[in-house]
Amino acid sequence: MDVTYTPAIAEVIEKLEAGNPLPTLVPQEAWSPELTDALTSSSLDNLFQGKSVKNTTFGEAIKSGLLLWNDALDESHTISQELGNQTGSYWHGIMHRREPDYSNSKYWFGRVGTHPIFPALRERALVILKEIPNPSDALANIAQTIEADGNWDAYQFIDWCQAAENGSDTDVTRFLQQVQAEEIKLLLAYSYQHAV
Repeated sequence: MDVTYTPAIAEVIEKLEAGNPLPTLVPQEAWSPELTDALTSSSLDNLFQGKSVKNTTFGEAIKSGLLLWNDALDESHTISQELGNQTGSYWHGIMHRREPDYSNSKYWFGRVGTHPIFPALRERALVILKEIPNPSDALANIAQTIEADGNWDAYQFIDWCQAAENGSDTDVTRFLQQVQAEEIKLLLAYSYQHAV
């Protein structure tokens, strides 16, 4: 999904890509408290810089997603719990997955159902897997599961994140972080396209 963001949103994404390119699965604190403050105090008018926001729910989803990428879970949650659509439930589900509250995350992904970004997310996961030389056995099993299932399974991804929290397989953890970063980027682009 190629999207041309407003300069204000693009600047935040640039900062996050440079400083927090692979957010941890379970963050302990916000990556940049200053960025959290800037985002929470920004209005949609400031973020979208005069560009007409046709759907404020998706506009707020952008804010929630940027906060989530910044590991500001509480601030992201404050917004996402008020977003009454499928994409808002998706942001809400990611937040609880990272909290970690895996059963609550699954509840919200149940409200998501099949999201339009799932096919692209599955494809990106497969590309990432192909670029990993000599994957561990656990990662090879994950690759087999994703290849065998023609659809993205958000519940399975939650289970893998939960297992990785207690595991020591750095290959798996890094892979899950890479997929999570792609998920956030895809969902931001989708939210932006439906906001303007």
